[in-house]
Amino acid sequence: MRGRRQEDIATTSSAPSTSTSHKKKTVSSNGSFRPRTQSNPGGKMEMYDHFYKNFQRPPMAPVYYPTSEEFADPIEYVAKIRPDAERYGVVKIVPPSDFKPPFAIDKEKFTFRPRTQKLNEVEAIVKEKHTFIERLVNFNRYSGLQFEFPVDRDGNVVDLYRLHRIVQNFGGCEEVNDEERWRDVAREYLPKEQMTRGVPSYFINLIRAHYNLHIEPFNRNLKEKAMKNEDESDDELEELKHKYQHHHGTMRSEPENTDGKNTEDVEEECPMSMQSGRRRSKNKKPVPAKKSSNGTPKKGSRGKKNSKTEEDEEENEDVIEQVYCVSCNEGKDEDLLLLCDIEGCNSGRHTYCCDPVLDEVPEGEWRCPKCIESEDAKIGLDWGFYDAETEYNLNTFTEFANKWKCDYFGVDNVSKVSCDALEKEFWKNVVSHDNPVAVKYGADLITSRVGSGFPRKEDKHTGPDSKLKQQYANHAWNLNNMPVLSESVLSYFNTGISGMMVPWVYVGMCFSTFCWHTEDHWTYSVNYNHFGERKIWYGVGGDDAEKFEEALKRLAPGLTGRQRDLFHHMTTAANPSLLRSLGVPIYSVHQNAGEFVITFPRAYHAGYNEGLNFAEAVNFAPIDWLAKGRECVQSYSNVRRYLVFSHDELLFKMIEAMDRLGLSTTLAAYDELKRVIEKQKRLRQFIAQLGVPARNVEQVAFEKIPDEQRSCRFCKTTLFMCALICNKHKRMTCVEHHDHLCKTCTPKDYKYQYRYEIDNLTHLFDELGKRTVDTAGWQEDDDDMYTQEEMPKLEPMVDLYNVEEQSSSRQKNQVHNIIAIQHTAKSAIEKANQLLFKKVRTRTKTRCQRADTRTDADGVKSLIEQMQGMDCNLSGLIDKLQKFLDQIDAWRSKAQIMMSQEHKYSKDDFEHFIEEGDEYDIKLSEIEELRKVVGMKEWSERAIEITSWAPTSNMEKDIDFEYKMRYTNKDVIALIREGSRSSSNHTSQLIAKLQHMLAEANKREAEATEYFDNPSLDKLQSIWKNLRTSDWFYEPYINLVRFEIGQIAKIKSMIDSTIPALSGLDLKPQLLRLGDSSITFAKAVELSKACELSKTLHKSQEHSSLLELINRMNLFTERIAKLFKPMNSYHNLFEIVSERDDLTPLAEGQVLQLYYQGETINSGNEWHQIKDFDSLEQMLHHQSSLREMQSRIFEKVKQTNSARGLEGCCCLGGNKSDSSESVLSCIMCESQFHVRCCEWSTFFQHLPKGCFMCVRCLRGQRPVIDDVANALNGTPSGCMETHLVRNLIQKSRIITQNLMDCSNKRQSGEVASDEMCKKALFDWLACEIMNPNGLPKAVELIHEFFGDYLEKQASAALELQQRPVKSKPSASLFDPKLNSKRKRPNPSQKDSSKSKSRKRQGQISPIDYCEEETEFKSCQARSCLKPFGDSVNWVMCDAGCKNWFHVICVGFTLREINDMHEYRCSSCLDHADSPASSVSTE
Repeated sequence: MRGRRQEDIATTSSAPSTSTSHKKKTVSSNGSFRPRTQSNPGGKMEMYDHFYKNFQRPPMAPVYYPTSEEFADPIEYVAKIRPDAERYGVVKIVPPSDFKPPFAIDKEKFTFRPRTQKLNEVEAIVKEKHTFIERLVNFNRYSGLQFEFPVDRDGNVVDLYRLHRIVQNFGGCEEVNDEERWRDVAREYLPKEQMTRGVPSYFINLIRAHYNLHIEPFNRNLKEKAMKNEDESDDELEELKHKYQHHHGTMRSEPENTDGKNTEDVEEECPMSMQSGRRRSKNKKPVPAKKSSNGTPKKGSRGKKNSKTEEDEEENEDVIEQVYCVSCNEGKDEDLLLLCDIEGCNSGRHTYCCDPVLDEVPEGEWRCPKCIESEDAKIGLDWGFYDAETEYNLNTFTEFANKWKCDYFGVDNVSKVSCDALEKEFWKNVVSHDNPVAVKYGADLITSRVGSGFPRKEDKHTGPDSKLKQQYANHAWNLNNMPVLSESVLSYFNTGISGMMVPWVYVGMCFSTFCWHTEDHWTYSVNYNHFGERKIWYGVGGDDAEKFEEALKRLAPGLTGRQRDLFHHMTTAANPSLLRSLGVPIYSVHQNAGEFVITFPRAYHAGYNEGLNFAEAVNFAPIDWLAKGRECVQSYSNVRRYLVFSHDELLFKMIEAMDRLGLSTTLAAYDELKRVIEKQKRLRQFIAQLGVPARNVEQVAFEKIPDEQRSCRFCKTTLFMCALICNKHKRMTCVEHHDHLCKTCTPKDYKYQYRYEIDNLTHLFDELGKRTVDTAGWQEDDDDMYTQEEMPKLEPMVDLYNVEEQSSSRQKNQVHNIIAIQHTAKSAIEKANQLLFKKVRTRTKTRCQRADTRTDADGVKSLIEQMQGMDCNLSGLIDKLQKFLDQIDAWRSKAQIMMSQEHKYSKDDFEHFIEEGDEYDIKLSEIEELRKVVGMKEWSERAIEITSWAPTSNMEKDIDFEYKMRYTNKDVIALIREGSRSSSNHTSQLIAKLQHMLAEANKREAEATEYFDNPSLDKLQSIWKNLRTSDWFYEPYINLVRFEIGQIAKIKSMIDSTIPALSGLDLKPQLLRLGDSSITFAKAVELSKACELSKTLHKSQEHSSLLELINRMNLFTERIAKLFKPMNSYHNLFEIVSERDDLTPLAEGQVLQLYYQGETINSGNEWHQIKDFDSLEQMLHHQSSLREMQSRIFEKVKQTNSARGLEGCCCLGGNKSDSSESVLSCIMCESQFHVRCCEWSTFFQHLPKGCFMCVRCLRGQRPVIDDVANALNGTPSGCMETHLVRNLIQKSRIITQNLMDCSNKRQSGEVASDEMCKKALFDWLACEIMNPNGLPKAVELIHEFFGDYLEKQASAALELQQRPVKSKPSASLFDPKLNSKRKRPNPSQKDSSKSKSRKRQGQISPIDYCEEETEFKSCQARSCLKPFGDSVNWVMCDAGCKNWFHVICVGFTLREINDMHEYRCSSCLDHADSPASSVSTE
């Protein structure tokens, strides 16, 4: 079951939607000259938003316009353009105007079920986030942990993925915990506008608790899994992932049908994912863990969920089977032994053996780690692509698609939508969270089932256009024919490969998309758009494939790190503009109806459809692909991807047909076979060295074995030449992965199988060699003919042509040279037409540069003269050429003017003018000169960027001070060298300035080198005065000095808030005065760590004084802890010494868990809450506010506790073994406790017998005030920790004096009411320091006011005093899980024990986030108790007023509010005509 994401919760429809805007950040670029920059690992995902919100289209790839003659042979034409076109990855070919194949499909009868695509689930960055969230949810839920998304007080769900990334950027959870940096994490997470009000403490606690409880165990699980040996792959998981790999091809045999269902048409069905594989995962079940009666684990036995075979029953007849824990190998504590809920898995674990440890048996589903991992592997594989139920034909889908597009853009006709606007809207949609867009795509429809858009040879052609259909059924560009053309090596397969040799068709609509992928085996592909709107393509050349992969790894490390074969899953999109910014060359193609698109080997490509269209695609493999194909096999092996076919097997099918091979094919096969023979010789030598016996070597015809039975179990490569076999365990690997074959057997037990004897291979190699010699003879004759001084006669040419036609070698290039000479006139006309009408109109920097083949202006003149000399009348065409030549001359004249007056024109002017010249598509020498001018203008911009660099007054304090782009010595020298090519005065001046700056900077580098011989603060300030002017320089020692300065500036900014100082970098006075400042222990430690990073400060006098301060603070903490902390403490020192902040949730009836603090004292842990305060004044104000609130709310706490009874005990009422058990009540908060759940305190000895205080009201040992005051001697006077203790001492003196005054007045007969005396007594009892001066008065008043209470509790208190202290304290108190421990229900009980649907939770006020002193003002209760803090809950009136109230102000507990159907305030009840369903007492 998939965890719910935001997109799953929201209703996704096909209705149009728009996306909201996001914050933008700009990314600068300096062209080809890139200064050094340092990366910022703490960057947010939002930094990429502008690439999506303001999409910039990549430059266009070239468009090719073949003549009818060139178009006749597709393989030859692709080979002709390949040298220019391949680097773009994808190009468009516009066929001649007379190529108009009829559409061969009946639109009414063509039916299909399109898949639904959710656009915002396919983008890589977004997908990584969603994958992380779903994996996190599944891990927690299946591990037995209750998981809910944390919500802040504004009702916003915390972005756990972003929180995770921030924590990782801070060094991980362990480091954040150790260094108490959760405030920094929260500050990084929250928007800047909220930082003006400080970081709310509740939010820090919220993210800290959730991260440690739910995210860190998940991360730990991932790390442990990564550390395990991955040598042995899990076959079931591999099969599962293979199911979602992008495979056009289907050649591998399917698993045997075991369910009795008809599988004849399995291959013909549409695939289960739009871009998926055709393999099906095998239904393997894990072997359960069981024990025999003697306690020994028994291998291979089955659990109760699985049926046994007769053989098993006989073998285990006398064995008593029991489920046991696979971690501790024990079967005890059956009530705590969990059994995996996956059918067929009997893996068991104790709750205390789980990781993380479970405190109780979970009520929901629980799975073992192996099954969680199996489920985890599925997450994200098919995201974005979902099966749809509705079936369409072409007409109904056309109607649906056009209506959808019109509705989305608000137009009445699809043609009114701008293509640019549509492209920008598409890239907004892939990252839209608020308005997800879902579309439909009829993709990967197999033509053998649904039919092809082209007429096919095997089809019956009837009707008036039957001859036309027959003509195109045999056309070379018919996609049903291209893969099997003689020049395509795929033609040597006897059977078709679906998707590779058998085309697929695609029915697209607006925004339907195909994600980044390469073709199977890195073959070529051809796509034809039969009709409809444009298809937009983005392509990356094969040579840049690794750049693309590295960029995607950088963008989505969580995806690429998790799936080594991510790039074979055609389910991930990434913004082309963003990828280009990362250095990936990407180009665009716009494919109209009637146009072809070619993709080249290993070219990553992706795209989307602008509207309804019908396309068809197939693969083909010219001879030049063979080498790429072998490289692809190795790549697939590295990521353990299955092959569609065996590359070696294809090679030998070609060799079997060597009589039909042309020269180029023969030569390629010859080279491939040579590599195969060399490799086989090496492998057979290795097999002998490995120790495989000669008797275990045999020859096998691998081609007769089904593919799935001859794959390497490790790398999944389909084996053909040889294999290693472990007969005992029925395993097979390739020789390269012999060490993964078997862990128990030795090479002596292995069997080596091979396909060919080495002699046979050598014979085949020799035969191919002979054929390369024979076909070379024709080449020599042809070359001789062209090297003659005189023009060759036509008769020898015709004879040579006839010889070639009768031969099988097919020397295509030479034959076409002969034909070209015979048709000189036709060739001249074609050249003229190409110049006039077939120009490639694309941008200069992306246009295919054919400098060696294009003609120049003189060539145009020569062509005109040639045509004028012909006997035919070509005057019309000559006039057009002359006009074309006049335009070129005018452009060249203007170019000369612009170059002579270049200062009058901008760089953009020159670039636009160059594009204008490029439109002529001929060689123009001026273009290169103009580009040089543009280059020098760009050079000037870069040079000025350096020469204008000037230090600012406070640049050291800039956030990006250390990360600014700067320039190395090598960079500037290269820039000077580049500029020296120009002789202009402006350039010379810039070069001189650069040379001067470089000389000065090198001097500063030398000075910086000397500094580190004896660093000090004084010297650093002195040297930095000189270095500041060369801050633009990026060299090792200047960088080190800059780091020192940056570090000093950071330390100074940390100290300035505590000890203000004058401007500058002098830290000495401040560091030496830290002990007298209001510094915290955490800040002192943070400062010390910062000093350790600085070579200037580390081990300096200033650092030593800081370390001494930390040492004194540690000693102070130890003394205070010894006085205050009891032996088994559930509070740290801050919680003991500080005023209580738990009263509001307790008054609301919340259960606040307490955790055992442990025996060790750590200053960072004891005072970590102090880091939440920005100043001493804020902390003391907070203490005062809490003290005031205590007097208002404590009465409500008592009421709540009295109503709860023993549910307020630290066992939460779960200790019900004896109804007559003694009970104690806290004299202060009136909460009730079982005696056995309480601990005796020495403080009780000072109080009357029977007086008891609970663990919340008596948090410490109540040391005597004089002892506490003495403990402050010698401590840092200004530290906030000491101020907190002094504040408590002062409070103790005040309340003791108040108590004595009240008591004295009462005794003397003055006015002193009981309430005043009770309050004074309450304050004295609540103080965590005991002032002996007030003790007699306190005892006297306790006897007077609580006499009945003391008498009632006397025996229970005596029982508590006599009970021995617990040897092992409880790990936690008030733990809800301990009270709900139950034996786990069996599967039959699960359905009946589902939890009821939850009632409406008390809603959270949207105005709750505010300062403490004003927080209560929004409560509309008639008598507001004015609570504040991190956990104040609110309720909204469900009647007409919609006002908000504090829960504790309306007379209900939080549980009561949540159980209400609705809540109505007293004002609305007063005006109601009918009785309300709830009562208010506010």
